[in-house]
Amino acid sequence: MSALIAKDLGRVYRQYSKPTDSLKEMLFRRKYHKEFWALKHVSFRCEKGEVLGIVGNNGAGKSTLLKLLAGTMQPTNGELIVNGRVSAILELGSGFHPDFTGLENIHLGCAVLGLDARQIADKVDEIIDFSELKDFIHQPIKSYSSGMFMRLAFSVVTSVDPDVLVVDEALSVGDQHFQKKSMDRMMLFRDQGKALVFCSHNLYHVKELCKRAIWLDKGEIQAMGESGDVIDQYNDHVRMQNNVSVAGSTPSQSEHKQEKENAQLTAYLLSASLLDAKLNEEGLAVYRTGDAFFVKVMVQKQSSLALEDIHIGIVIKRNDGVQCFGVSTAVDGVSLYSMDEENQLGVVYELPQLNLLSGQYSLEIWLIDTTSAHIYDSMQSCCEFRVRQPNTEVGIAYFKHKWSAPE
Repeated sequence: MSALIAKDLGRVYRQYSKPTDSLKEMLFRRKYHKEFWALKHVSFRCEKGEVLGIVGNNGAGKSTLLKLLAGTMQPTNGELIVNGRVSAILELGSGFHPDFTGLENIHLGCAVLGLDARQIADKVDEIIDFSELKDFIHQPIKSYSSGMFMRLAFSVVTSVDPDVLVVDEALSVGDQHFQKKSMDRMMLFRDQGKALVFCSHNLYHVKELCKRAIWLDKGEIQAMGESGDVIDQYNDHVRMQNNVSVAGSTPSQSEHKQEKENAQLTAYLLSASLLDAKLNEEGLAVYRTGDAFFVKVMVQKQSSLALEDIHIGIVIKRNDGVQCFGVSTAVDGVSLYSMDEENQLGVVYELPQLNLLSGQYSLEIWLIDTTSAHIYDSMQSCCEFRVRQPNTEVGIAYFKHKWSAPE
């Protein structure tokens, strides 16, 4: 039996231009509001013993979804089935009274979560010990720092032995020591067969802790599945949002050839293609970190131009504009190869191991002279491809490494 089942969840908010419009709507029975759907058609399951990650930009609907899961808000439509007790930490100190002491808020928080007086008495010492706030427990929590607030809230919420634990970004407030304790406790819950829903902007934590993840955008699920794949798709989307996307279309080889012939250039690029690439259902080349990588480049030149004065430069560029690696035959002292057809040249660029990490990439192809200063021709944002990594390393590229004992 699944711990959580969401079926076509939706939540709409009414937006009024003026505060008085809500009163006018009630009095005159006319519509004075616009509807804003914070969530639309959200369906998923969270199994027992699973950590489900939630990612997305601010305003994507994450907080609304978490409030529905926690039971502090009801859906406008759809159905939510929860098997067991839910405990949630959504906002720092939500449900706490700032004028009450830490100890009084422990009693208040536990009572809100459904514990009776005897159960609360049994839990108090454990909560204080875990929060490490013994020296401040009789102080009003309005004097607490945000980190102390979070310690108390997390300690209370996780003390009630929930079947489903919902955790929002609030954990990012804590110090490194308490973050480690909190993570250990959440993993203990998972190992005990509890379900966790973990929402965070720290994508490394989501990728490391969660087997599956959901990417929300504009209230709808954009991707759901293995956390690494979902986060890769989300990262690609974020980079594309930053106005640094790869150009959408590249002229066909025949169009490119005709264009260059009409321009009467002394040399021009005929084609650039990825060899032996695996294509996904969208026709995009997909590689795994460490795969071999081959690019074939074909060139047309005038007979008067010397072979030694024609070179190819290739730059691998991520879709946020970062140039990951670039090199040329001029730098490496390599000549292009004459082909059977008159005045056609070619070369294959090979990387035995494509050590890029996950992301979306394309190539810049440059046809240059031996000084690299003169450019005969170029292709921008061509040969688009995607890389997926098997593990959770971070950065742009994978470097071979080892660990050893210090001497």
